[in-house]
Formats: sequence, C-alpha cells, structure tokens
Amino acid sequence: MTQHWHAYAYTGRSYPDSAIRRREVPADHPPIEIKDWLRRAGEQVVATYSDVDAAVAWIEGELTQNPPVDQEHFPVWDRLQRTRETLGLVAGNDVVLGYYSKAQQYVSRALIACPRERGQHCPYGVT
Repeated sequence: MTQHWHAYAYTGRSYPDSAIRRREVPADHPPIEIKDWLRRAGEQVVATYSDVDAAVAWIEGELTQNPPVDQEHFPVWDRLQRTRETLGLVAGNDVVLGYYSKAQQYVSRALIACPRERGQHCPYGVT
C-alpha cells in the first residue's frame, strides 16, 4: 500500500472546556489525539494525497482562505516549510494545524499519514 495522507478540515468553535476535561469531543470537532483521526467517518475526509506537493498546496490554500491571526509572528511561508519538512519524514509525518483565524474562528486542518504501521490497511479503502 502506498503512503498517503488523508486531509481533514474543521472551522468553527473551539472545544468546549467540559469536553477537554472529560476527553470527549463532539463528533463534528477534531479529535484530541492524532491516532483518532483515522477512526473518523469517511465523509470527514476532504481529500487524499499521495504527493507531498499536492498536500502542501492544499494546506497553503486553507491558510490563505483562513488566515491565522498570528501570521505576523508565524508567517504562512514558515508554516508551509514545516509542513513540507514533516511530510517528508519517514515516520511521524502527520501535520495538524489548529489556530484562530482573523475571522475569530477556530481552524483545524490535518494531513494524517496512512497506513499508520507496516501491514496495516487504510480504513477508507485507499490502496
């Protein structure tokens, strides 16, 4: 099976405080732990990429559409460089961005590596 990344997107309210304390997140919010992304329903996958350049281009588009409130201190270009470096790693190559946008919404964008381990199958049937 070819290494690929599933893209997930959420824009809205941040986690309710009570949910974080109980570690129970509403189904429409991003999971707290990275390992739980691939347990989400297939309808929550907005795209699947097997190419680093295409995955980085998706993140760039998302950052452009939802500019981070702190982009003066952590420019989009730096975020894209770190995304590219992370996706190029052999292991631990998930990218999860969570930030507040200039529109004052919580934005979560994730590229989750799949399969997670050798011999594991993609939960969404990508081969």
